[in-house]
Amino acid sequence: MPLVSVVIPTRDRRGALERALASIEAQRFRNFEVVVVDDGSVDDTAAWLRLNRPSVSLVEIQQPGGAAAARNRGVARARGELIAFLDDDDFWHPSYLEAQVAQFEAHPKADLCTTGHIEVDAARRVSRPDLRPLYPYPEAVVHFLAECPIHTLSVVACRRAAFDRIGPFDESLSIVHDLDWYLRLIASGGQMAHCAAALVERSMPGGLVSRHRHWFTEERAFHRRFFAAGGCPKGRQRRVRSSRALLFARTALAKKDFVFGLSRLAEAFFVSPLDAGYISARRLARRWPRNANTMLTAEVLEER
Repeated sequence: MPLVSVVIPTRDRRGALERALASIEAQRFRNFEVVVVDDGSVDDTAAWLRLNRPSVSLVEIQQPGGAAAARNRGVARARGELIAFLDDDDFWHPSYLEAQVAQFEAHPKADLCTTGHIEVDAARRVSRPDLRPLYPYPEAVVHFLAECPIHTLSVVACRRAAFDRIGPFDESLSIVHDLDWYLRLIASGGQMAHCAAALVERSMPGGLVSRHRHWFTEERAFHRRFFAAGGCPKGRQRRVRSSRALLFARTALAKKDFVFGLSRLAEAFFVSPLDAGYISARRLARRWPRNANTMLTAEVLEER
């Protein structure tokens, strides 16, 4: 029985999937299985996997159901005690699974473990996101709502028992199903551990960046429901709204969606001028000392 089950949802990205699978095959830790969920691909992904990766446990979905549904199907097929997620366009360092297993051994009460990551754009320029919280959040729920320090499921491994306890991803959420799951884990008393080493390469821009308006709409509706259910202290809700509005302003302006971006910027300062000003100043202060040494080529990082 494998200790770790690696779950990869994919749709019509066979070239990227091949690279992701290669990064799994290069892992130093070897006690794992790979579950690939083909979410209605039309590029013969399933046939290619059967021919070229016969050891992969393949789950085929005829009609695309979305990332949450695909991940749930993968978890249902998984046999491991630990489940590690990898997006089909991301890449693991050879020591990734080794580091994750070591974290679970060092933190036996942890339900979920993460690592650091780098982000690589289409020009192969590399940056490392600053995951330090902007505030000393007393409540983990508020931290996740305002900043969501886990930027991609590709850095996440969790115990199978956590899914048994709190249930699967919410398939009605096409984008923020991971945030919803983290919040449910926190509410259940779940614990997390983090390894700061950047062991994952995340491809950018990803689907969220290219669909920022849809992401915003779904997240805003989710927040409203969460607030209405009493999931976030009322005194923190304005901070959450202001922080997220600033994020979407930055994302939209980077995509040259000026109307949406400026609207979100205005919203951030209208909702909470003090929080918006503080967050903006903090981000600027952190960005100022950074220089060319923080921008590396992917080739250099792959050599390390």
